[in-house]
Amino acid sequence: MSGAISWNGMEDCRDLFARLRAHTDDLRPTLNAIGNELTESAKSRIADEKKSPEGVAWAELNPDYAARKRQHSSGGILEYTGNLLNSMTYNVSATDVRVGSNEVYANRHQQTRPYLGISDDDANAINQFIRDALAS
Repeated sequence: MSGAISWNGMEDCRDLFARLRAHTDDLRPTLNAIGNELTESAKSRIADEKKSPEGVAWAELNPDYAARKRQHSSGGILEYTGNLLNSMTYNVSATDVRVGSNEVYANRHQQTRPYLGISDDDANAINQFIRDALAS
């Protein structure tokens, strides 16, 4: 799976996650909720928002490429065949969750038009998932 998401700038999430680790031996339910949230957010960025997790609009397509693309596809930016969107997934282990795509070109697109990452809304959702787990 290409791409990696760090905890940078997410001190609240890190602190809450450390508390969760001390609270339970089974992190998988919370990690599954986080993985699903981040996967759906990435899909929404590709299909609808056309923005990075930070809210920065993606660059428009090169006009020549856009013209060629219209001859073969009605998809938008990062949607030529739909494979990237449809390949978005997550994997959970006992201690972490990884979100991304197994498409060979996914990392190249992440570098120019970021779709993976944690937005402010994602961070709020992650915090809530962890708080809910701590309360149970």
